[in-house]
Amino acid sequence: MEKKLAVIDIGSNSIRNVIFEVNGEGQYFERLNVKEVARLSSHISDANEMTEEGIASLIDTLRHFKELNDHHHVTDVLPVATAAIRNANNSDEILQNVKQSTGMTIRLLSDYEEAFYGYSAIVNSTYVEDGYSVDIGGGSMEVTYFQNRELVFYHSFPFGAVTLTKEFMKDEMMTKDERKALTTYLKKAFKEIEWLEPHGVPLVGVGGTARNLVRVEQTISNFPLEGIHQYTISAEQLEDVIDELVGMSSKQLGRLDGLSKDRVDIIAPAVTAIGELAKYLKVPEFTMSNNGLREGLFYENYLHEHDKVRFADVKEESFRHFEKQYDVNPTRHQHLIRLARQLYTGLIEVKAIKPKPFEPGLLEGACRLAYVGEYIDHNNKSDHTFHLITTNDFKGLNNEDRLALALVTSFKSKRVLEQHIEAFPKWFDQKLLKSLELLGSIVKLVDALDLTERQIVTDIHVASTKDGLTLTLDTNGSARFELQRSTRHKKHLERAIAQSIEIVLSEEE
Repeated sequence: MEKKLAVIDIGSNSIRNVIFEVNGEGQYFERLNVKEVARLSSHISDANEMTEEGIASLIDTLRHFKELNDHHHVTDVLPVATAAIRNANNSDEILQNVKQSTGMTIRLLSDYEEAFYGYSAIVNSTYVEDGYSVDIGGGSMEVTYFQNRELVFYHSFPFGAVTLTKEFMKDEMMTKDERKALTTYLKKAFKEIEWLEPHGVPLVGVGGTARNLVRVEQTISNFPLEGIHQYTISAEQLEDVIDELVGMSSKQLGRLDGLSKDRVDIIAPAVTAIGELAKYLKVPEFTMSNNGLREGLFYENYLHEHDKVRFADVKEESFRHFEKQYDVNPTRHQHLIRLARQLYTGLIEVKAIKPKPFEPGLLEGACRLAYVGEYIDHNNKSDHTFHLITTNDFKGLNNEDRLALALVTSFKSKRVLEQHIEAFPKWFDQKLLKSLELLGSIVKLVDALDLTERQIVTDIHVASTKDGLTLTLDTNGSARFELQRSTRHKKHLERAIAQSIEIVLSEEE
């Protein structure tokens, strides 16, 4: 049964409406994502109350969202509010006015809930099991520490991008003295939290500031892959890009690719807060989670309906989702996995290759999705496979692993493999390149051995001869076409292992 859930995130800087859709097979997608830059935290009076103008702006935005959700036949709407309303002295009045004007009952999230949903999104969508998280909104900054995917500590600091800008930046560009004052303020705030101490774990960024920070870094470094989810940079790179942003004028920031125009005036204090936290915790790296509060709320809803607390295996959940999305035949691809294991193990046994620890897992993953690009076009299935995998965020895989998966899964030839990795000179040495060529040639060969998609070839036996290797195929029918195609494609594996290969049937037809 299909379901549409809209999460309305009423933040201090922006209000966002995200529609999630769950289909009858349990797949979930983000269908629509729109926002209004309301700057509610700037509508707080000296008496710490939201002004009538701020409340009117909120109600006007929510009315437009309601109209949008009605048009898309949304079945459930979950409006939530964070610091701007939570900390206002007239929060009850705000909620009552919204209820009367729109019919919406806003759920006012506590600081714990705000931090929890960000943490939940991270552990349900990334490979990070131990780490710190940071989400700096307009009026608060949530920090958590988690171990083995379990939340251990959390804290909500009473400052955010908008409030820090108002307090520490008087002009369009932050001065050295202002930055020094802000840094001193932040260090003092961090020092008051006893559990904030270095653990040698990554800092995971959540929310709009982190998202813009990473996009700018990708622009500066000319990063060639799509997507920011699970994008990782070193602590040194983080410091460099923050220095770059803080040192720019508003005009320069406005021309910078990757930076949203509505964050130009508040980005400097916000990224400074993230940078100082990273330094304070001495984190080795900074990782982006493009899933945050809204996704955390969606995951809670989705997992509850499936009697789960969290996904047991983020990577497996991502593979399952991808397979259904592109109509992968599980029977055929499990058969490819079986043949690939036999061939790989056989090559080890005859000492044609020396195994590496990561190879079996990568080979199995590649066989699960082998040439999935056929879903788009059979004649260009290799190219489409590479594109589909490199443009999918594949939750549970870092960028290097995702690219390696794409290279093996879409393997066409050593020449094309080398062309694909030209943009990543630091990621692949000759040993790793040799492994990718080996695994890719195995995937290509076993795909040929099931050319007619009937699982005719049941087993592969590898034997060493004086002239090279012999692959003997057990079959349960005529493998005429499989033998023809595999004989054509064996050259790739021959090059990878530097031996000639003869493919024969165990019984002549």
